[in-house]
Amino acid sequence: KFFLKIFNIYDRLFERKDGEIMTLTKEELRVMFQENDIFVAMSDGCPHAGIGRSFNFGWKREDIIDYLEVMSQAVSTAKNLSTILVDECEKLYGYEPGDDATACVIKIRKREPMNILFGPPANRDDSDSMMSLFFSKEGKHIICGGTTSSIAAKYLGKELKATLNFEKSDVPPIAEIEGVDLVTEGVITVNKVLQYAKDYLGENEFYEHWSFKRDGASLICRLLFEEATDINFYVGRAVNPAHQNPDLPINFNIKMNLVEELSGCLKK
Repeated sequence: KFFLKIFNIYDRLFERKDGEIMTLTKEELRVMFQENDIFVAMSDGCPHAGIGRSFNFGWKREDIIDYLEVMSQAVSTAKNLSTILVDECEKLYGYEPGDDATACVIKIRKREPMNILFGPPANRDDSDSMMSLFFSKEGKHIICGGTTSSIAAKYLGKELKATLNFEKSDVPPIAEIEGVDLVTEGVITVNKVLQYAKDYLGENEFYEHWSFKRDGASLICRLLFEEATDINFYVGRAVNPAHQNPDLPINFNIKMNLVEELSGCLKK
């Protein structure tokens, strides 16, 4: 359950003090890590938050620790914990920060592979080999697209079931196949995931939308953004005639464009 991690602080790192550059000495720190350990580093603007407003002497370090211990039970990722911490500091400053509030959060976790199948192959004869490759991969399996899910159901010998739980949303409903972790519609759903991914890299304003909802795009977001560490895309090259409609808001070449953009966001 434990492994040894060594941090090296090299003398190339510098600290600015009174206008001079001071060289830090080389040190070595040995730490015993355990899965789900969380490390938080913050600037002094965080404990200074709220001075003269919510608190007489600011948000004490021990109170920040208590706050993050509670929040970490509900929030799974380091990124979202850092967002929550800085947002809370902003509130304590009355949205008029008197100091820089910066936070870095690191969480120790196991690798979690994820596999996404998006679209059927151009040649129908390749369907079984594509499914065999997809399902042989370790980790969770997500299938996007109606035709693709029908092929998967046939390959697995299982029934493709439409869910009756249709959340009020601009995203089409999901389906179920025994042996598959998530089955969704294709282009519209993945396009929505891409919108959320771009926002996640920026202001993260849509977190409250996809972190609790049960539509296909939200469920994919939680799997990719909060669980996955390694993601494999399997993209079929078949052209869906439905996507040739010029009135659709999304033009085609869409599958590869969507996957390339989403892949770029996930790497970031």
